[in-house]
Amino acid sequence: MLNSGLMSLEENGATSSLPDKPIDLKNYPRMCELRRKFPVLYKVEFQSAAKVETHSCRHAMKPANKEKNQNQKCIPYDYNRVVLDPMVDTPDSDYVNASYVDSLLKPNAYIVTQGPTEVTVCDFWRMVWQENPSCIVMLTKTFDFIRVMCMQYWPAAMDKVEVYGNLTVSVVEEEELANFHIRTFRLVHTDGLSGEKQERRLIQFHYTEWHSHTCPFASAVLEFRRRVRSLVGTRQTDKHGPIIVHCNDGGGRSGVFVAVDANLELEDEEHCFDVYGYFKKLRQSRKGLIETMDQYKFVYDTLEEHVVCGNSWFPVKELSTRLKQKSMKSPMSKLNEYQKEYQQICKQTPRFTIGDCAGGHRGDNREKNRDVLVVPPDNFRPYLTSFQGNNFTDYINAVFVDGYTKPREYIVTEWPVKNTQGEFWSLVYDYDAAAVVVLCVPPANSLNYLSFWPEGRHSKKYGPVFTIDHISHNHYTNIKTWIFRINKKIVSLTELMAGVKAPPKTVQLFQLTCWPMGHKVPTSTNSLVELMNMVERWRQRTDYGPVVVVSPDGRSRCGVYCAANACIEQVIQHGEVDIFQAVKTVRRHRPQLVENMTEYKYCYDLVLHYVLHYLNKDMKEKK
Repeated sequence: MLNSGLMSLEENGATSSLPDKPIDLKNYPRMCELRRKFPVLYKVEFQSAAKVETHSCRHAMKPANKEKNQNQKCIPYDYNRVVLDPMVDTPDSDYVNASYVDSLLKPNAYIVTQGPTEVTVCDFWRMVWQENPSCIVMLTKTFDFIRVMCMQYWPAAMDKVEVYGNLTVSVVEEEELANFHIRTFRLVHTDGLSGEKQERRLIQFHYTEWHSHTCPFASAVLEFRRRVRSLVGTRQTDKHGPIIVHCNDGGGRSGVFVAVDANLELEDEEHCFDVYGYFKKLRQSRKGLIETMDQYKFVYDTLEEHVVCGNSWFPVKELSTRLKQKSMKSPMSKLNEYQKEYQQICKQTPRFTIGDCAGGHRGDNREKNRDVLVVPPDNFRPYLTSFQGNNFTDYINAVFVDGYTKPREYIVTEWPVKNTQGEFWSLVYDYDAAAVVVLCVPPANSLNYLSFWPEGRHSKKYGPVFTIDHISHNHYTNIKTWIFRINKKIVSLTELMAGVKAPPKTVQLFQLTCWPMGHKVPTSTNSLVELMNMVERWRQRTDYGPVVVVSPDGRSRCGVYCAANACIEQVIQHGEVDIFQAVKTVRRHRPQLVENMTEYKYCYDLVLHYVLHYLNKDMKEKK
């Protein structure tokens, strides 16, 4: 009854009064729990804050400026709009769709603006030069759902230069991570009168996995914000102006980031959050900031994740010391840190319904699963595209898993059953996989785990379409490797008539032979780390396609491989260790990955082994 809004909040022990002051950190999780119990509280707050008194938007509504706005619902108020230095003989050249926004501690901490369009890109760069921001935070893809969300306002490659009015822009550095890219721009401004040149550097943080009308993963946004603050700091000096924040229209997503950042800044200083109070302030600063109730709820959830999980990363040089501390049991809870962390991960792992996994539960797909309780969600499964006949579907029991530097870097799947071997090779072919990693050795002549690759030198056919040729093989201690050529036969009449070609593709298959069936961890940690290194070296020689990771059931073993790999990437790239977040990430799309405490602890052991025996050697090779 309460959720429908038909029962008064007082009767249920939930106060109807809206928050009138910031919430102490220690009370914040309890407040979030109350809102989960009574979701109508979100609605009451959101609707109340959205009704704030608006200000005039006379400049944004001028006919000459209307075409400069992407969305007429997200426009600046006159009182706090960014006013550009006017250009000679150009009326209304002082207008750009951008607003100064205060944080909870500083005035004009942000400039929230829309993504540049072809009409406004020169105005955007004029604003950047005039305001001298500490960085740019971009929260949209340039292209999303068949629509251009924002013009790419920087050069497409590092050897190219773009000119926007008096400003020349080039990219001098780019770092790619799974959810965001960090670019450093070189800006050269030429004075129109004197011809004098001035140069500046500017960092852009581009969040690439936040689709419009959705909310991303809270942990990924917190990591993004941490990177922004670690590189930019909290500096806002005479030398640097506000942070420029934009999505496609300077509305919903920009408001979410600003709300999270401002509240985390308040927490650093005063150990409290003011979600509702700041949302009211945002709506008085610019139209459309935090556009939907889902986005408002996401701000609450993200801050709760920060409070509950805290900082889980630490510098790699502290690894040995931290592991000793983590193994010590707390006298109060009788649990060590590993156990507490794993319990927290289990508590926060998403749950999927049968509806979320409808594809795997369809009648014609059910027989393709070894276990009907381990079925991939439709949003995160690879859809097969190779036509193999009318009896085949687009389904295989597999899920995408993000790496540290690339989204969807791994595809986790189970050992194929007899009637899905063709689908397995379709998966490898369709997604241009660079490598297949098999983390088990089933018993010889097992009827339950039939071999799905040619063991000898002869070619072998799997399904009606794929033939696998043996090119070469090498066997080492505990590791076997084969290089195969995948040949695909076109059987679709439509494709044949259109003259579609199916070029052969090459893949290397790696099998770890020291992880016996039934064992929770392999008998040789060194061999598993060596296997990871071999896969990485092979991928560097190819186009760096995804890695298909295979275990008997598609749940055990694979999570360890993906999480440890992501952690090792983080160690190499940033000198940090964060196994807690790596394991949370691999469980996003398949909750059964890293399915027990033994596997979780083993992730730490793997990273420690890598750091002690491989790190310095690999760093030298990279240099």
